[in-house]
Amino acid sequence: MPYIRVVYRKKGFDYIPAYLLNVLIRLDEVTHFYRPSEKRWISIRFDWVRGTGGLYTGPERRSGAKKTEPGGEKGGEGRAAHWLDQLWRQIGAL
Repeated sequence: MPYIRVVYRKKGFDYIPAYLLNVLIRLDEVTHFYRPSEKRWISIRFDWVRGTGGLYTGPERRSGAKKTEPGGEKGGEGRAAHWLDQLWRQIGAL
């Protein structure tokens, strides 16, 4: 089981099991933790920390295979190229 070094708000430093980090963050018990992958201390207040994501309410884009667009292209590549062509035409018309 991996352990993470944390700085408690009132008790100083300690090592905790990784699964407890989310709980301690939610309870506002820790101010910093050490992220070995970045080799630095992470501030709960100022750095990107674990989370459940933002407030996006649109369709899920990460699950499943890419769907075919009406033009026969997959993903957004065809749409992006079409948009870019239109932009260049507008610039050329100026």
